Amino acid sequence: MNILHKIGNGVYKAGLAAVRGLTLILLGVLTLCSLFWGYYAEEMVTQASIPHREPVLLHLACMALLLLLLFPLLRLSRSGNRLKSLLLALALGLTCFWGLFLILFGRSLPTADSASVYAIAQSLASGQTGVIHPTGSYLSYYPQQIGLVAFYEGIIRLWNLLPVSYAAYHILQCVNVALACAIVYFQYRTVCLLPGGDEAAVAYLFLSLLNAPLVVYTSFVYGEIPSFAFLSGGIYLLLRFFYRPSPHRKSRLAVMACSLLMLTAAAALRKNSLIVIIAIVLVILWEWLRTHRHRLLLWAGGLALCCAVVLPAIQKVYEFRAGNTLSTGVPALSYIAMGMQESDRGRGWYNGFNFYTYEASNMDSAVTAQKSKAAIRASLEAFRADPGYALDFYADKFLSQWTDGSYFCRQATQNHTDGRIRIVKSLYEGELSPAFNHFCNVYQLLVYGGALICLAGMRRRGEEHPSLLPYVGLVAVLGGFLFHMVWEANSRYIFPYFLLLLPYAARGLGMARKAFRPRKNTGLLP
Repeated sequence: MNILHKIGNGVYKAGLAAVRGLTLILLGVLTLCSLFWGYYAEEMVTQASIPHREPVLLHLACMALLLLLLFPLLRLSRSGNRLKSLLLALALGLTCFWGLFLILFGRSLPTADSASVYAIAQSLASGQTGVIHPTGSYLSYYPQQIGLVAFYEGIIRLWNLLPVSYAAYHILQCVNVALACAIVYFQYRTVCLLPGGDEAAVAYLFLSLLNAPLVVYTSFVYGEIPSFAFLSGGIYLLLRFFYRPSPHRKSRLAVMACSLLMLTAAAALRKNSLIVIIAIVLVILWEWLRTHRHRLLLWAGGLALCCAVVLPAIQKVYEFRAGNTLSTGVPALSYIAMGMQESDRGRGWYNGFNFYTYEASNMDSAVTAQKSKAAIRASLEAFRADPGYALDFYADKFLSQWTDGSYFCRQATQNHTDGRIRIVKSLYEGELSPAFNHFCNVYQLLVYGGALICLAGMRRRGEEHPSLLPYVGLVAVLGGFLFHMVWEANSRYIFPYFLLLLPYAARGLGMARKAFRPRKNTGLLP
């Protein structure tokens, strides 16, 4: 048994070293790239992601100004919990205020996929089950949306009970505002659990006050905000189980059960959340190698099982209600093939290949998969014939996703009804649009840089009992980077990983202030 323990500890340390090294490289590249480049759309018609050379000195000056505002707050953080309570109330209040402001005066409408999901949820809420159909339904192209449809149907059914005439998407946007506040709260509580003390908590709340993309996304009727709210809650409860365990066994079991349920809900609402779920499962399995707590294996297995069956189970319920079936949908290979092709929006971005190939194949997933394999082979041959083109292609694909500080929030919410006020219009294509883009890119640089400092500091601490648990968000970011270099590209898909970096950036900014603080033993770390 001792030999097995030694082998397990050796594997654990190797995994920890690999995560530290790879994420340090990734964050270093992200920080440098976001300093010099920014990819964002200049207009909302083609929505093409265009590369821009960033004004480096201006961005550094703006970052210095933000740090000058932050560092005095960090000095006051040791005065007690009053400052944290005030900042938390301010962060939640402003998130709520600006979210409702955009609902009232931005007048964003569901569009494209979000409009399809919303329309299906409306139909089901009114008892029309004809939208469950093997060929004549959006869900037969994209059955992975069935969990989000179920979530929206429940809310719309409650909304329809009220004597109001407003369209139901307004309440879905209001729910997004509440869930955005939940994201801020859960991430704040997560920061309080991890090493870094009051300074990291204050730094996180400061960053949350600047999070413009999160506020804009509250008007987007889709799965980003709901799924990440459940993800952040599930991660918080998981870390609470390890770092603040209750002395009562039933309480500990309840915390882990609630964490499992919230993470399962996240996977149901947005299938891409499985990348974060896989990262969590891997970290728990790695933690088992160190602690040999067999209940961790049971929990990880339960989470994997629940996330694997939740969408098929919801689909079966709807098929039973409708007395009909859904098709298996567009195969994953089509998204991979599309991610290797040119597009007007950007390299590897959506160009309709998955949809049109599936439709031309009479919605036969097997035939579509074969055509997608042929397209992948054609792309690989083109890359082999011209390695320089391949390098440029994937460099652009990487930069167009990870250096767009707005994370596609304007494109996702640009469709609107009459009544959008002038100042909101100017954020999309008016005089405020360049300023908004530059602000988002400065904010992105601050977060990337702060996360890089945090990781460098965590590596230098030389912890006596190192654990992979604090790195769970970074493992997910690393997985997201690898996945979206293969999958269809879009900076919107990167936004959840950016949010995962916020707690690390907060801790890193706290470390940065200590580096500038006069002390006898100067250094980066406490």
